Amino acid sequence: SEWYDRVRKLLDSGSTVEFSPKGYSMWPTLVPGRDVVRMAHCPSPRAGDIVLARWDGKVVLHRVIGICGGGYILRGDSNLYQTETCPATDIAGRVECIMRGGRDISDSLRVRILAAIQRMPVPVRRLAVRIINLRKNGK
Repeated sequence: SEWYDRVRKLLDSGSTVEFSPKGYSMWPTLVPGRDVVRMAHCPSPRAGDIVLARWDGKVVLHRVIGICGGGYILRGDSNLYQTETCPATDIAGRVECIMRGGRDISDSLRVRILAAIQRMPVPVRRLAVRIINLRKNGK
């Protein structure tokens, strides 16, 4: 998308970019309409980083869950099964700061726990995501 290309160019030049994410694939780590992320250039993302990437004609803001053969495996925190694999050249940058209510919550216990859930075995992650999604839906 044109937006992705502009953001990519800014990040590649050393600037940072802030925006409010859309969609719920990273919920509850990122809450659309409430949170703001600050992106920075990142030539070598690591597992656990949240990155902005182009995948299959779409732009996604998902967590790196693995690295394979020069590419990255991504997944939204609330996704149970769907992953995306993209080459390093399709990653624009990584989230360096998550702001909620004007406060930096990037290193909060909550955010670290949510990132740790992504490293759990599938059955445990499935249960954790279901519980989280029940809270989101108010059930």
